[in-house]
Amino acid sequence: MDLDELKDYTNHKNNYMLHSGITVCSVKPDQVVAQAVVGPNSLNTGGGLHGGVYFTLADAASGVLCRADGRKYVTECADIRFLKGVNKGTVTAVATLLRRGRRSCVVQVNITDEGGTLLALFTANFACVGDNYLQ
Repeated sequence: MDLDELKDYTNHKNNYMLHSGITVCSVKPDQVVAQAVVGPNSLNTGGGLHGGVYFTLADAASGVLCRADGRKYVTECADIRFLKGVNKGTVTAVATLLRRGRRSCVVQVNITDEGGTLLALFTANFACVGDNYLQ
């Protein structure tokens, strides 16, 4: 599978991402960009973007980045630091590959608002669980 196929497959066949309103914008071997639009269903009771949306966006972008090598991965562990809230607009996750091993990937994600303000930092380890993502 090439990287454009991975992007299209994820944007049209990943039901959870479709449900969550996450779109993969670009896929490179060492970086994935994904976005989510902040809407009324993604706000917490305080009126800000729910922390789960930040986490889901970062985890989704990271997973796509790991799968850029064509293999299957699952999140092994993850950590997020919330730095600033937002209540409108589009949030962008830029997932960057820190290390790809034979059986794991380590990824860092910066989540920003439309003005480029850093909202959250996310790091995760992913375990490889199969040789072919589409099977």
